[in-house]
Amino acid sequence: MNADQARTILELEGIHLSFGRKEILRGVDLKVREGEVVVLIGASGSGKTSLLRCINLLNTPRSGRIAINSEPIFEAGPTDNGISKVAPTEVNRIRAKTGMVFQQFNLFPHMTILENIMEGPVIVKRETPSEVETRARALLDQMGLADHASKKPAQLSGGQQQRVAIARALAMRPTLMLFDEPTSALDPELVGEVLKAMVELARSGMTMVVVTHELGFAFEIANRIVFLDGGVVVADGSPQQLLLHPDHPRLKGFVNRFHETADMLRPFLEAK
Repeated sequence: MNADQARTILELEGIHLSFGRKEILRGVDLKVREGEVVVLIGASGSGKTSLLRCINLLNTPRSGRIAINSEPIFEAGPTDNGISKVAPTEVNRIRAKTGMVFQQFNLFPHMTILENIMEGPVIVKRETPSEVETRARALLDQMGLADHASKKPAQLSGGQQQRVAIARALAMRPTLMLFDEPTSALDPELVGEVLKAMVELARSGMTMVVVTHELGFAFEIANRIVFLDGGVVVADGSPQQLLLHPDHPRLKGFVNRFHETADMLRPFLEAK
């Protein structure tokens, strides 16, 4: 199945978001198809993280429509003042289809790594503990952390904790994974192990929306890159198009530092 035939997993229409009198998002439209990896880039304050947090309503838009698997999770007109027409029970059910990995790991410090991963499926979804444990151990193995199940978060490095956070999100069996600059809180030598886990997840077919400042990583992992500036989408296209051949003035300025290492990345381009 090619990208054009894949079903739409996420649809954002006319998303407006304000914090007080400050308008953060000004009518953003975005569609993400099944199996796509869409990377959001932009300068600080461009609205990329705010947009990501709107997807599962950690930020509540002022108006617009958000649908996951064709089911609206938020729908409000310009005069509704952010009051959605979607019932709260429906919001909670649909929101459970998303998994989110934050800049900080947010693991429960008093629980073991295995308990952290099992908590959501057992407590929130009321799944059978024995079945959840089997899945959790498989996820730890997938993340290269099988030997750390009985440890507490403080006993792990930052990169290991972030991989636990990814496993914890995957344990809920989401349709869509959201990543908010997952390597920004890590020491440079730990970034690679988290990016490797995300690349493997993308290759498995998981639908992902990622906010990152790692442009080389975005080039390698993304099917599409979306560049936000001033709360609007100003460019949306392939990594090759946007990062190697940008035609928007603001995008050109933003990717200048990427072009300094473009020669190193040309083998990836030729291989795609």
